[in-house]
Amino acid sequence: MKNIFKKFGTAFTTVALALCLTACNNNGASSGGISAPLSIQSSSNTSNSTMSSSSSSMVTSSSSKESYVSESSSESSVKSTESVSETSVPTEVSEQSSNELVFSEPPEPSEPVSEPTDEEKTLVVYFTWSSNTAGMAETIADLTGADTFEIVPVNPYPEEYTPCTEVALEERDNNARPEIQNLPASVSEYDNILIGYPIWWHTAPMIIGTFLENYNLTGIDVYPFTQSASMNTEQFEQSMDFVRGCAANATVHDGLFARPSDTSSIRSYLEQNRLTK
Repeated sequence: MKNIFKKFGTAFTTVALALCLTACNNNGASSGGISAPLSIQSSSNTSNSTMSSSSSSMVTSSSSKESYVSESSSESSVKSTESVSETSVPTEVSEQSSNELVFSEPPEPSEPVSEPTDEEKTLVVYFTWSSNTAGMAETIADLTGADTFEIVPVNPYPEEYTPCTEVALEERDNNARPEIQNLPASVSEYDNILIGYPIWWHTAPMIIGTFLENYNLTGIDVYPFTQSASMNTEQFEQSMDFVRGCAANATVHDGLFARPSDTSSIRSYLEQNRLTK
């Protein structure tokens, strides 16, 4: 009887040992101890659970690494940009966002201010007999800040009206050029010359021609001004033709024909020609 139980126990032990070895082999295969096709590993519940847990751990680890790399990269980028801003000279830096710096263009240099030019010089020249033209000349000189020169004949005109008109008519008919006292050696320093006279015998006195023809007026602007008792515009135009003929090299502008007391017209003429100071 004892032998029967002994044999039965030996057989049972053998079977149990075999079952144990089989179970160990199966566990080894599922844990990756033995290479097996991926589809088999995926179809095992135990393998799925293990792989899911493992994959989740790997994803978490990878995500942490990517996050660290991203922050490190961003921090490095900011530090690099800040380094550029510190070493770059005269650029202005404005912070657009927490991770981005924008560099504005430096201002363009302003254009140099041009040096002021010398003011134009003006000369007021006039011939007067009854002092009316002298009054106009004084007003013009005050408004322009110009120098003045009075034309004085070497041979004075008669002080009486009738004898003076007779001398003036003779000079006009002969196209005379009466001599002038103390003529300036040159007028080339002036840019503008305003020349004044009374109307004598429908034109300018011949002594005006003496002054204008005595100089080379190239490059000089001439502005005639005149007055008369009748204020006849046709006579004024004839005087303008005479001035243009005697000042051939100058630029002769339209003249001023006004009464000496009409300071408003005088000022307006000077302002229109940009002659006021």
